[in-house]
Order: sequence, then C-alpha cells, then structure tokens
Amino acid sequence: MLLIMVGTEQYQFNALMHWIELLIKYQLINEEVCVQYGSSTYFPDSSKAYQWLSEQQFLHFIDSASLIVSHCDEGIAQLLEDKDTPYVLVPRLQRFREYIDNHQMEVADDFERRGIAIARSPGDLVKFIKLRQTSEVLPGIDETRLCEYLKNRYPSQSLMLICSSGGYFRYMQSLKAFWGSYSDRVWISIKTSITEREIKDSFRYWAYLPVKDNVPNMIRNLLLALKAIPRHKPELVVSTGTGFSVPYLLIAKWVCKSKIVYIESKTRIQDISFPAWLLMKLNVLDSLIVRSRAIASLYPQSVLIPVNDDVSGSQYDRNRDYKQASVVTFDEVAFIYSPERLEFSTAREFLSDFQTICNTEDFYKKVVIDMSHTTFMDGAGLGALTNCLKLATFNETELVLWSVSDAVSSLIALSSLSKLFVIEPTTNSFRFSDSIQKNRVSNITKFGLILFRTQKLLKRIPVLRIFYPLLKFFFPWVDIDPGIPVHPSVRNPLKRLIDIVGAIIGLSFTAILFVPIAIAIISESKGNVLFGQIRCGLLSKPFRIWKFRSMIQNADKLKVKVENQVSASRQSDNPQISSKDNNSASDKFFKNAADPRVTNIGKFLRKTSLDEFPQFWNVLIGDMSLVGTRPPTFNEINSYELELEYQDERYTEWNRLDVRPGITGVWQVNGRSNVRSFAEVVNYDIEYRKNWSVWYDLKLIVKTIVVLFDKKNKAV
Repeated sequence: MLLIMVGTEQYQFNALMHWIELLIKYQLINEEVCVQYGSSTYFPDSSKAYQWLSEQQFLHFIDSASLIVSHCDEGIAQLLEDKDTPYVLVPRLQRFREYIDNHQMEVADDFERRGIAIARSPGDLVKFIKLRQTSEVLPGIDETRLCEYLKNRYPSQSLMLICSSGGYFRYMQSLKAFWGSYSDRVWISIKTSITEREIKDSFRYWAYLPVKDNVPNMIRNLLLALKAIPRHKPELVVSTGTGFSVPYLLIAKWVCKSKIVYIESKTRIQDISFPAWLLMKLNVLDSLIVRSRAIASLYPQSVLIPVNDDVSGSQYDRNRDYKQASVVTFDEVAFIYSPERLEFSTAREFLSDFQTICNTEDFYKKVVIDMSHTTFMDGAGLGALTNCLKLATFNETELVLWSVSDAVSSLIALSSLSKLFVIEPTTNSFRFSDSIQKNRVSNITKFGLILFRTQKLLKRIPVLRIFYPLLKFFFPWVDIDPGIPVHPSVRNPLKRLIDIVGAIIGLSFTAILFVPIAIAIISESKGNVLFGQIRCGLLSKPFRIWKFRSMIQNADKLKVKVENQVSASRQSDNPQISSKDNNSASDKFFKNAADPRVTNIGKFLRKTSLDEFPQFWNVLIGDMSLVGTRPPTFNEINSYELELEYQDERYTEWNRLDVRPGITGVWQVNGRSNVRSFAEVVNYDIEYRKNWSVWYDLKLIVKTIVVLFDKKNKAV
C-alpha cells in the first residue's frame, strides 16, 4: 500500500494528487493508494481517501504502508524515522495555493542536507519509487535549552498557551518540561481528536480555523479572545506560531498587559513569518524566540536558541543517492533527467545518455525527459531536445517532456519545433531547490523582468491592450521570458534604436527604387515583384523574409536540377566524404555561382544587394536586425548536428539561433556569396556572437557599404 499524507491544514495539495495519478497512469504504481487528504479537493483515480483519521487508524496505515509520501513537516519526519517504512517528503508552495508562504521550501532544503528524501517533482517520485531507501540521519530535536531559558526568564506565574493543531501543537508539547511546572495555566487551541485527548487542563478553549480569507472565523477568534483573556488575566502568554493567535496576543497585551512570548517555528530558516513580523512591529512581544542564525542576524532584537547545532555539519551536507541517477527505467517507460544548464557543455552528454536508451536491447513505449532541474537552455540545448525527438521518432517511441519551467517552455514555444514536443501539463507544479532558484534569478535583469511583466499586463487588460504593439515595436524581445538565455545583443535597447533608424532610412531608399526595380523584374519574367520565404529567426522562430525577386518563377521546383557547389567542393577536396555527408552539406547550404534560375536583372540586384532592401521591413518589425547572423532555412536547421564543434569546442551549429538574424554580418563582409563552405558561415556567425558590441555593429555596417561599392565584388 502507498500512503499519501497531506495534513489537516486549510490548504489543498492537489498538485501532489495529480503527480500520484500520473504515476498510476504510467503504471509506475501498481499497489493500493490510500490518501489522507486534509483540505485537498482532488484525488487520484482508484485511490481510497480519508479526510479525518483517528490516531489508531493513522498509525495502522503507517505500519501497513510500503511507501509513504507526505508534506514537509518536522513532526512527521521524526515520527517516520522510528519506522522502517521508506518515506519521501514534498514541500508545499504558495504559488500553487498550497500554503500561506514558501517556508516549506526552506524546510525541504534543510531536510535534504540532513539526508531526508525530498521530492520536488513527479520525476523525483519516480526515482524514489524505483530506488527506495530509508532515511537514517534525522536526529530528534532536544528542546532542553529552550525550556531552561523560559524557566529562568519567566518564573512561575499564571500562564496561557496558544497554539494551533498539528505541528504547532506537537511543538508546544515538546516544551512540556517548561509549561508542565505551571499549575495555573489555560489552553487555546484547535479542537481535534488529538488535542481533545492530550489537553487535560480544566480551562481550555477551542479556537477557529481557517482564518485565511475567512472573515467570520476572524471575528469568532476576536470574540473568543475578548471573552477568555480578560476572564483569566494571564501574566504570561506563550504561542508557537500560526496566524490565528494574533488577536489573542493583541488582546492579552493591550487589555491585560501580559508578557508575550512568540516562539517562531523550527522550520523558519531564512525569515520570520508574517504574524511574528506584525507582532514585532506593533511592539507586542516581550520575547521573539527564533531557531535560525540567519533570522537572528536579520532581527537583533530576537532571542536565538538554535536547534541541534550539529545538524548542519558536514556529515549531513550530502544529497540523497537516488537523486544522482540520470536514467531510470521500468518495463515500458524510461526516464532521463536533464541537467540544470542544458547548454553546449552538457548537451552532448545528455544526448549520449538518450542515445543509450534508444540503442538498448529493451524497447520502451515511452521515454520521458524530466526537466524539473533545468532553468537554463540555449540553442545547443534546443538542438539536443530536437535530436532526442528524431531518435525517438525513428524508434517509434513516444517522447514526453515533464516539469518544464516557464523559461524553457517559452523557448520551445518560440521555436519552430514547439508543436512537435508533447509536454505533460500536470507535471508543471514542480518546486526548484533554493540553490537552483538563486541561479535562475541571477540570470534575470530587473529591466527585462519589468518589461516582461508589463507586456503580460497589457495583454490581460482589454483597455490597455492597444499599447502592446507599441511596446513590442520598441522592444521586440518583450514577450521572451527573461529567464531565456539569448545573446546580449537581442535585449540591447541601443541596438534596437540603431535598427529602427537604419530601417527607416533603408525603407526610404526602397520606396524610391521600388518602381524602376519592379518594372525591370516584371519586364524580364513573369511573377511577383517581391519574393517571400519562411526563415528561422531568433530561437528558430519562423518569419517571412522579403526580397526583390531575382529568379524565374517556380525556381524552388527547379532547384533539384542545379548543382550545389558546396557539395561539389566538399567532394573534390575530400573524396572520402560519403554521400550521406554530402547530402547533409547540401541541406545546410546551397550555392551555385552560375545558377541558371537567376534572371539578368536578378544578377544585377544580387551584385548590388538591392534584392535585400525589402528586408528593412523585417528589421523594422523586429524579425531581423541590421547586423546579425545569416537567417537559416528550415531545411538547414533540420540537418544541424550537435556533434560538430566550432570555435574551441564551445559552440555548435545550434548556437547560431541565440542571435537575431541580420541583413548583414561577418559573413557578408568576408566574401559574401563567394563563401562556399557551410563551416565558414557558422564560424563567421559565431565570430559575430563572440565579438558583438554596438561599436562592432557600426563597424560592420560601414564595411558592408564599402563592399557594395567594391568593383571586385562577385556576389551571386
């Protein structure tokens, strides 16, 4: 039996339920599933759900389970440590309305350092199910030091204890060495089977939950505070957290002048909770006790009583073994886990692992790429995914992507390949670890984030939607997720300003020359004046590039009859080149100096580059730039190879897609159409990628103009 426990809080944990249901769907869980669901509203198919369990039932389920999945909780972890059943914890996240804040992520990071199994994605659950391990290192929490501090500071007096149920109540119970010596005490807690059984004092009051967005319960708690506190007039009030205690503490301080001790949760590691912050700002607290040195450094007025100082020692600073697996296989499904940075340095290794799965003797109906750790992916990473898709298609295997981050999803959506990938939507409620989250945020500039959020706001509000095209005009990258690692030139405002000015000037000349060029084209051959072709732009996003037509009508259909001099030159230079390599070169790059399809006026337009003047429109609307890389065709990128290396093995052909294509570039001013090797084109484009600056762009623009007036120019 698989036991799922999500506590009794007022927050649902439907994301975890979706994960479990997905694993059942993939036949990775073949045993009975029992769910203790708290406030969740969704349950896996064929599971048995229980909202409330008595302690006896609860312990029976734990003893009967073969695997336990629970939310991050110190008390639950300590309870399960005494059992032999493997267990894994999943942190709740505010983003998905599973908790009031994200401090369970801090708990998860701390637990993982201490050897506790943490799953942040359904892919992590897959690993754990395959490689089940029990935890061995979580020590018990010794509260002797905290109890001694409270005894010494607050000698015997009338006492009121305020705590919620669940973990907050267990926290208060762990301090019994302190409050057990007080004969005159009153409890305010939440009524459950456990609190009702454990609190045997004569005076106890049951408060009301939930309080988040629940005004009636807020009023009920205030009325109960006005009734109970003036009646007992406690000299000391101790609370172990939760927001519902705020009105009780305020009344105790303002009406009865009580001393207020607020003990922050042990799982608060980076910052205090909102109730603690509010009470501190209102000068209500006599003592704010924190358990983390990081919090104590932020709030000097707090009292630091750390939890088990040795827990953060080197013996716990290690990841779980099951986390290290990069490939996990089942009977018909294989899982491969992509690295945090899927770029040129890791893409080849990742692709090699994928090829191993496809080349094995075992056949898998599905191959799942889990991307729950991947926050950075460049053109080489996109190339790796594309090659994986080709391999899977060739083997008649379904390829599915799990846990795709917003940035990576945006990159795939922008590319021409977006419709080819299948993304499992229910897996996108994964949780980044603290270290990965910090790395992800460090790649995002404030300006880029502001622009991205602004365009989302403009799209969402009908009245403001008319301003979106204007924002898009000045900042063509505005709808690209700021976490996508495009080349710096793409998001440079000064480069965009130069593009706008240059495009306006270029279109002015185009307007003047349009009529005579149009007459010359039409008089020589039938067809349209302008020729439009779909090319791949930034991140392989498709766009239509415009030129003055320089070939006869239906030139594309006659292409097969024309010799590709790139192919011929490769064969003559190296007879060992196979026909397969030859065809690959032909797909990537096509040139013929005496192409019979080119008209006489077309030869003149190409030699003077007048055929490219309509591309100033592409520059103006943001599909292209004045200076950039050569815009590839779809046939070209479909034959890109990840294994070929350029520029000191740091770049591949796919890295050309990280830069917005341009009318001109390094390839234009270094031979232009005389270039006969695709490798030359790639090296020129990567040279631009490496050396780019605004001044470098201006220098290339000047060089381009000089080349146009060069009598030795042999452009074709």
